[in-house]
Amino acid sequence: MAVVTVSREMGSLGDQIADLLCEELGYCRVDKTMLTKIAQEAGIDVKAVLAKERAVTTKPKLISGQMTSLYGRQPNAFGKQGSLDDQTYLRIVRETMDRFAAEGNAIIVGRGGQVILQDTRGTLHVHLHADPEIRAQNLMERYGISKLDAQRRIEMSDERKRLYTRNVHKNANWKDLKYYHLVLDTGKLGPEVAARIICLAARSIDGA
Repeated sequence: MAVVTVSREMGSLGDQIADLLCEELGYCRVDKTMLTKIAQEAGIDVKAVLAKERAVTTKPKLISGQMTSLYGRQPNAFGKQGSLDDQTYLRIVRETMDRFAAEGNAIIVGRGGQVILQDTRGTLHVHLHADPEIRAQNLMERYGISKLDAQRRIEMSDERKRLYTRNVHKNANWKDLKYYHLVLDTGKLGPEVAARIICLAARSIDGA
């Protein structure tokens, strides 16, 4: 019933490793699935959730956490149809992630799982990184793009993740090692070795 959260730099082969983990451990992968759950809970279209996630990364700070639960306010706390306010979005993300964690046997990719579930028993938090040159090369091979384009995508991705984690999780730093049990250099280890290490650690937690 273990849960693995995966934080990954673009180009560090995180998606490939997550798929290997699901195959080896028999776990489900939670990424777009979580977006669907969020949208279902809020009664809105998935596109609105995606729009909210993009908006979160451009804000200097989110609304104060002093607001009380929006669930108890009124049946529709989302304003106009298709919109989603900050506090409702954040609450549903946390509750949805808690639900997946309680069910167990899940690989939760991104969205600050390492922060939300940092004190949850039976969780393993992993960060995947690699040298920028290797990351760029991986993107060039995967998408057939130039090195300059790959470098730009990496810079934009890193900044989005930095802002998302900071804005959503009270100024948390997504690169802070205190949030992780394992930090693996996939440029040195490769996806197969990295996946084996994570599987070993996940199984040790599952059997604890």
